[in-house]
Amino acid sequence: MKVQIEVLLSQLGNPGRYQVFIFLLLCLNYFPLVFNHVIMAFFGSRPKHQCHSSAYLAGYMTNSISNFNDVQLNYTVLGTNASDVGHFESCSASYLYAGNQSMSIVCPESDESFLIYQKREQESTIVTEWDLVCGKAYLSSVATTIYFCGVMVGGVLFGHLADKFGRKPVMMISLIMPVVVGVATSYAPWYSVFVTLRFVQGVLMQGLQTSTYTLAMELFLPQYRSYAGAILECFWGLSVMTVPFLAYLIPNWRHLQLVISLPSVVAVFYFFVIPESLRWLILKNKVEKVEAQLSTISAWNRIDFPHNAWEDLKLQLGTMIKDVKQYSMLDLLKTPKLRKRSLVLFYLWFAISIGYYGLTWQLTSLPGNKYLNFFIAGCVEFVAYTLVIYITKRFGRKRPLLIYFMLASLFMISAGVIPFAFADVNVYITSGLAIAGKFAMGGLFSVIFLYTSELYPTIVRNIGMGSCAFWTRVGGVIAPQIIVLNHFSNKSMPLILFGLVTLVGGFLKILFPRDVWPGKGFLKTLKKM
Repeated sequence: MKVQIEVLLSQLGNPGRYQVFIFLLLCLNYFPLVFNHVIMAFFGSRPKHQCHSSAYLAGYMTNSISNFNDVQLNYTVLGTNASDVGHFESCSASYLYAGNQSMSIVCPESDESFLIYQKREQESTIVTEWDLVCGKAYLSSVATTIYFCGVMVGGVLFGHLADKFGRKPVMMISLIMPVVVGVATSYAPWYSVFVTLRFVQGVLMQGLQTSTYTLAMELFLPQYRSYAGAILECFWGLSVMTVPFLAYLIPNWRHLQLVISLPSVVAVFYFFVIPESLRWLILKNKVEKVEAQLSTISAWNRIDFPHNAWEDLKLQLGTMIKDVKQYSMLDLLKTPKLRKRSLVLFYLWFAISIGYYGLTWQLTSLPGNKYLNFFIAGCVEFVAYTLVIYITKRFGRKRPLLIYFMLASLFMISAGVIPFAFADVNVYITSGLAIAGKFAMGGLFSVIFLYTSELYPTIVRNIGMGSCAFWTRVGGVIAPQIIVLNHFSNKSMPLILFGLVTLVGGFLKILFPRDVWPGKGFLKTLKKM
């Protein structure tokens, strides 16, 4: 059955203009996807701040000034947190005033206190709007964690819906519904409403990613899928590079939320242009729709309708067995060799996700201009994606993965240790090393997709890829909570932890042999089930 489908598809252009056109339209779906995945790097950006008493601050009842030195006080400041004074990050203050009396306040818990932020005049984030600093600092990371919890739910939900109802309906719902949710998010009156809507957005974004990737891959024969996957990753990199430009031009988070949400309205025309997966239609025995799509593809590509291949396939459709065994994640653990590989792969995907998203959200808090840091990191990530085709063809899969793991851990641990161990070192070295780490993480993400697909036999490949993707979302959930350590320990600690998690992945990668087949014992086990 599968062989006959490949024969039919090979006679439709292999690939032709139609497949390329549809593929490029699908690539554009990565822009709203990536925007929503990484936008918290700017929505949750924490500017420098100082705590002041509203009762004793003269003439400055505002949360926005450009220079702390411009504040004129009618009292004598006795002291603030000594460790934070130089960084303009204080969560409490003590005052000495007439009569040699003193007063202490804590921000933002005290009713008579407020925070002054050092930021651009028009800049607004969820941190400055709802004072998510000091005792509430963890809430910014919690918002990101909640979003990726939604992504995890979306992976489970939309994977089944796409198999049952088709890839196209899932894609259209998860492409248009986020417009409504995104606009509602931009008007969120409270933090609780914001994180609830972000959770829903995460569910929808995973539906968009799952359906888009599946539709794109099912357009092509297997020998072209690695190229298609690399091009999709390049669009991911382009999307990451676009985010800091938008964030710089639109400093208000509510306006920025509208800008990343509304353009997807244009994609309504996809309903009339993007076809359902031809493979899915064939497997669901929808003969009339398959014939109509074959006619459309043949006309676009200016080739003859593949009558013989289609007639042969229809004969198979009429006689194929309906009760096909459904495999689950448990089947990935049936044999010792496959179990070992699956467990290691789960950790590798988890480690890559921790490092990638951890670096992404950490970039805006590193020394230097946060917009420039993020843009440069996006550029090197894009380069990593474009190099993957050459690297994997020249050096295979295992060696590049191992090298990328070691480089990523080296750069991230160095970015954390060097400023911690050497106080007089240039602070921008940390940002440079973190950006270099982003290049290695991009390389890891691009190679691991291809490598994992080759480690699993065809009958459980989709289950294997889906299970690994689940652990990627677990990494996205945990990474923001590691960043919270910024508020309770040295700011280098998250980078060191990201590097250590990645380093373990590199050592586990050594356990994989050069061959990529799980072993004959796996097929024997499946036959007995």
